[in-house]
Amino acid sequence: MTYNTEKRTEILNFFSEARSVSHSAEEICRAILTDGRGKSTVYRIISKLVDEGVINRITDQKTRRVTYQYMNKGACHEHLHLKCKECGKLIHLDDKISEVLEKRIKSLAGFEVDDGAMLYGKCEVCRFSCGEVKL
Repeated sequence: MTYNTEKRTEILNFFSEARSVSHSAEEICRAILTDGRGKSTVYRIISKLVDEGVINRITDQKTRRVTYQYMNKGACHEHLHLKCKECGKLIHLDDKISEVLEKRIKSLAGFEVDDGAMLYGKCEVCRFSCGEVKL
């Protein structure tokens, strides 16, 4: 049985308000804890939420930095994701587009993509702010 303690509720509210961005455990602590105390409680709750499938643990393959993001009731395993390396924005690709891309990759490269796989790059806003996108 899962109890919704005050801290758990605060963390769930934090994630539900920031669905399109992932956050490090330290960022979550800074947002939730007013006096900096109780980090171990926050880390424990985050771990339980990952185990329950409420939030997703994301590890950047290059930096090994771990962030967490709210899951869409388990539906995130059915499609691919695009993650901005600059701002952390996460874009959920449409299930049908994901299926087409996965089939194309498999037919061209013989490579089977994991469920819910993540592709890293820069979103349009970050590309524009870096001068990569010209008007």
